[in-house]
Amino acid sequence: MMMKGKEDEKESRSILEAIPLDVKKKKMDTVTVVTHHQQKQVFCEGDESTRDKKRLHVLLPYDMEVETLIRLPGKSLVKFLCVSKTWYSLIRSQRFVASYYAKKPSRFVAAFTNGVCEDPKRLFILSGEEEETWLSSSSSLVANLEMTIPSVTLDHGGYKYSSVHGFLACNDGLTFIICNPSTGQVIIFPCKSQRTSLGYDPVHDQFKALTLLTSIYDHMHNPSIMCMHEVIRLGRGRGGRVLVSRRPVTSPYYRPMTLGLCINGFMYYGASVPLPDQTAETPVFVCFDVRYERILSFITTPKDVLVGKGFTSLIEYKGKPAVVVPYRLGCGSSFDRFNLWILEDVTKHEWSKQTFQLPLSLPFTLGMGQRMISQGTNKADEIIFSPATLPGRAQPFYVFYFNPHTKTTRRVRIHGVADTEEFWSRYGLTGICCASFSPQHNDSIAIL
Repeated sequence: MMMKGKEDEKESRSILEAIPLDVKKKKMDTVTVVTHHQQKQVFCEGDESTRDKKRLHVLLPYDMEVETLIRLPGKSLVKFLCVSKTWYSLIRSQRFVASYYAKKPSRFVAAFTNGVCEDPKRLFILSGEEEETWLSSSSSLVANLEMTIPSVTLDHGGYKYSSVHGFLACNDGLTFIICNPSTGQVIIFPCKSQRTSLGYDPVHDQFKALTLLTSIYDHMHNPSIMCMHEVIRLGRGRGGRVLVSRRPVTSPYYRPMTLGLCINGFMYYGASVPLPDQTAETPVFVCFDVRYERILSFITTPKDVLVGKGFTSLIEYKGKPAVVVPYRLGCGSSFDRFNLWILEDVTKHEWSKQTFQLPLSLPFTLGMGQRMISQGTNKADEIIFSPATLPGRAQPFYVFYFNPHTKTTRRVRIHGVADTEEFWSRYGLTGICCASFSPQHNDSIAIL
């Protein structure tokens, strides 16, 4: 019995012993994985004699490559440009840039600057994901600091910046600033007037800025004067330098009342045109064709649409130009209803009007006080009102979402927008800080 036990133990031990591999006789063969842009070798086990027979070619679909890369932040993709020429070619290709822009969900962007007369001057840009929480009466979102631009400030008034095809643009005196929060690119160049707006031509994939050079004082000295504009084309030349070319454009005289809003290759902005006898003015909407670089038309506009720069918010509503005009409560500093004017037909100059009653009053003080303005809608077509200035030192930043279908309003706090004492102290914020909010900003990895 003892002898038999020892034999069993010996047999089980031999079964558990590892079988030695002859490494010299075995080699790793390769499988070549072929993408649209490069080849990579993946090793697999095989015999040297069958190495050529086991070489495989696997074609990865372009869509698979895109689906993998669009999950990465834009700043990461910018770093990957330095990895190799192959990666640079893929990420910088027009097809991939267009796919990234189309498939990335829109985000909200909040921006603010230090006090106009305070130092240090700096523009803060934050963004966050827009959650689909419009069914709730109150919610909160989180904004992350994307970038800061030194020596830039925003003036008091209605619009602070515009969001155009993944880029943000704003004026700081005679300086025009364009930046891409997704890549961190910043372009700063001089312009000849503060009335400069950014447009985008989707046919040729080109950004252009339109500057109005003629002022109201020029018209006072010469009533028959034509409006002079400058179209600034942005492109990229050798060595990666941004090229700026300028071209003059003329039109009949008008006085601008809003900054431009670019929709589908056309820039719209409110203005007024003097009557032939020069005794009064009539409101119009100027339509500028970004592709052909010409003032396309003056759109007849009801007089109640453009009642003043401080009272007029030009937005895009369901793909059309629209204007939000608040009704102030008497001579007070708030409003509880507003008119929504929509340009239904550009060719026929047809407008529609809707009046909405808010369930609560929102602040609307002209000058340096608190004021809620609208700068657009979200995917649910909720009209969003945001403060024109930060509410105060280390105070919560709230925006209000109004649903035109249910006639309800919800208050949403945006965490991270200078709402802590630590943030104010770190960046030296003081005074009244101008703020702006864009509800639907699309990420882009395009580089100008």
